[in-house]
Amino acid sequence: MRWAPLLAASLFFVGFARPVDLVPLALATAVTYGIALRLASLPAWSTAARRRWLLLGTVALVGGLAAAKYLNFLEEMVSQAAALFGARLSLQPVHLLLPLGISFYTFRLLGYLLDVYHRRVEAERHAGYFGLFAAFFPQVSAGPIERARDFLPRLKSPERFDIDRLASGATQVAWGLFKKAVIANRLAVFVDQVFAAPPGQGLNLVVAAWLYAVQIYCDFSGYTDIAIGLSRLLGYQSAPNFDAPYASRSVAEFWTRWHMSLSFWFRDYLFLPLSYAATRRERRDTFLGLRVETLAYVQATAVTMVLCGLWHGASWSFVTWGALHALYLIGGQLSRRVRRRVARRTGLASRPSLHRALQVVVTFNLVSFAWIFFRAPTLAKALEYLHYMQIKPSATGMGHMIVGVGLVAAFLLAEWICRRAAPFRPLPLPVRAGLLAATACAIVLFGVDAGNEFIYVRF
Repeated sequence: MRWAPLLAASLFFVGFARPVDLVPLALATAVTYGIALRLASLPAWSTAARRRWLLLGTVALVGGLAAAKYLNFLEEMVSQAAALFGARLSLQPVHLLLPLGISFYTFRLLGYLLDVYHRRVEAERHAGYFGLFAAFFPQVSAGPIERARDFLPRLKSPERFDIDRLASGATQVAWGLFKKAVIANRLAVFVDQVFAAPPGQGLNLVVAAWLYAVQIYCDFSGYTDIAIGLSRLLGYQSAPNFDAPYASRSVAEFWTRWHMSLSFWFRDYLFLPLSYAATRRERRDTFLGLRVETLAYVQATAVTMVLCGLWHGASWSFVTWGALHALYLIGGQLSRRVRRRVARRTGLASRPSLHRALQVVVTFNLVSFAWIFFRAPTLAKALEYLHYMQIKPSATGMGHMIVGVGLVAAFLLAEWICRRAAPFRPLPLPVRAGLLAATACAIVLFGVDAGNEFIYVRF
């Protein structure tokens, strides 16, 4: 019966600030639950009927998300298109409050519906279990986007009380809070100041882009640590959502380490189907000098990453961020042979440590450059930021910058030590309890209350 109090807690969590947020969650859950049962009842040979039900569910889920997030963006595009033909449309913006977690639970439910359609999972008949899958409070507002095949079986397997799991979960929650309150919030003091007024900032603009990359990592991975730690306290082992993404040697590798649940969702439900469809459509081995498989990769990557950017928000800056990552991925795929040849001729291939370090540095800078478009409120603001960016010292905010750089260095060292030592030297429970208490004290003493929410909650 543990699903009942957890479902009640989850509904309370979603509706605490705005009870109306429960309405879109309930509608999306009910529609997905009913259509999944209908799909399961239809025989495999009734392809047309099953496709119609899948289309109905997809339109309902995606339509609800589009109405909540993109209505004003669509109105803006219609007005701009009309202006090209000399017409003026005065469309009034619709002021809607974004329902809590709608982007995340929509993808959870849509992935479940597609899995049921393809018979990867059986349709869940227990309404309480399914409702908890959609609304599980540690994950509903900002992920991770768990799959039904991973989450639902855990609800049906009894878990016994385990003090080690309790300590592990509490430690991860504390570490996530530390990353958010002490590191991300403190970096935000400098980053927000620089992004608010780019003119005259000089070198600060370069450093702020680097520090924002660390800020958003600590902010979002901190939230993920809290969500996974809380899940572990309740007896559920969630999949990891981050794996040292800034140690990646390429942008393609970065996307296997950053926001992994979203990356793998886009890979499985969008990128791979688009790639297969493009490959089947072409009957030639090559087209425009490219192999069909490469051309399919280019097409699927472009669509996937632009939609990934749009998923984050209805803004051209997000679309540009996604398009930049598409260019990185496509460029990396097309230049593999050239880069290998350059590595051999310059001697980097025989010095793997140096080669790896250069790849990490280049990847981090590419990702940090794209983060500028992600952080800027509009595309015009991002371009203004780039316009004033230069390698020229500035005394503005120097104290906050020095503190931020030192904090980042200490954090990266601590995370490196934890990744290397934790698997091989499990600490006794009293020592872990002491470290947990010390972390709590550090949060109280050094945390910054900047009044800023978790970055990904707004999506």
